[in-house]
Amino acid sequence: MKKLIKTTVVTLALSLTTLYAGSGHSHDDGHDHGHTKAQKEVSKSVIEKTANQKLANLIKNKKINENWLNVSISNMKKKKFNSKDEWVVSYNNNQVKDKNKQTLYIFVDEYGKVTGANYTGN
Repeated sequence: MKKLIKTTVVTLALSLTTLYAGSGHSHDDGHDHGHTKAQKEVSKSVIEKTANQKLANLIKNKKINENWLNVSISNMKKKKFNSKDEWVVSYNNNQVKDKNKQTLYIFVDEYGKVTGANYTGN
């Protein structure tokens, strides 16, 4: 029951975030959402939130087992991939029997966009 409640809350939270991305607003006041400006790096807390949302999405889409639901971030570090810095956010789940799949890595660029996820960290 506890997992069902948590899954429902995570799903609801992910659903509500898209409500604010609508197109029903004007740009007449010079407000451009950064479309013409260089992107700015996001904070570490935004990276954490983005990675957690991706984890929830992987569970929701049945890409990974629900036993990842209560797993929290075990490590976060910046790593250079093709001369670009990305955050590597890792989660460890000892409930997974396959030792090669006990650590899940989610990659987030400096601007808060998920670029991938895997079990290798590369």
